[in-house]
Amino acid sequence: MPLNLKTIFLCLLLAGCGETDDSTKTPIESSDPNTMIQMAIDKQRIGAYDEAIDILRQALELDTQFVPAYIRMGLVYDEADQRQEAIESFNKVLAMEPKNLQARVGLGNVYSKMTRNDLAVAEFLKAEPLQPNDTEILFKIALEYWYHQKNQEAAEYYQKVLAINPNHMQAHLNLISVYEELKDWKNAIKEIEISKRLGKEKNDDQAIAIAERKKAFIKGRMNLTDEDYLRKTQPPFE
Repeated sequence: MPLNLKTIFLCLLLAGCGETDDSTKTPIESSDPNTMIQMAIDKQRIGAYDEAIDILRQALELDTQFVPAYIRMGLVYDEADQRQEAIESFNKVLAMEPKNLQARVGLGNVYSKMTRNDLAVAEFLKAEPLQPNDTEILFKIALEYWYHQKNQEAAEYYQKVLAINPNHMQAHLNLISVYEELKDWKNAIKEIEISKRLGKEKNDDQAIAIAERKKAFIKGRMNLTDEDYLRKTQPPFE
């Protein structure tokens, strides 16, 4: 290659190396914050978390008080396992709107994943009056109490779930374990039988299998024969 062509080629190569690569930046075709939220959701759906956050930051440049952007940012960070950033995002919402249910539950979910069950249950308890009789929130409270080894409180909240939805399968199954820990054998056996019945009604073989395993465990702990167990599950109950 002639010297002058080599020189031109080298200059073009160096010029190319000096250019800024904008290919990683998320192109924004809208200045509507709500549209940008949907764009971020689409990016989150495919796991493009950095791009989603970039879009949300641009939305917040348009409106620094845009609560939906902070909520979505918290959800994206949570899904990306960036827990501290998620906490900060949800707390920004709650600083503006202390009664924001989505942020309160989101914050509780993050703490739960961090196994900070004390902090998680505190957030879910704050969410409870914001949406009374919500079985999902009540179930979360019961579960966090269980993880925190507060069995009486866990039982209370599982019963609240069942007062609203008597056929809530998972609440019945979880109550078996709670009553086991409380050594409340009568109610543990009752929940086993209810779980088996619901499992048959719903064709839920997994629930039936779980109930049967728990039954075998309780029978072992109580030293019950099959006849003894049957007597405790049939009227007149002993």
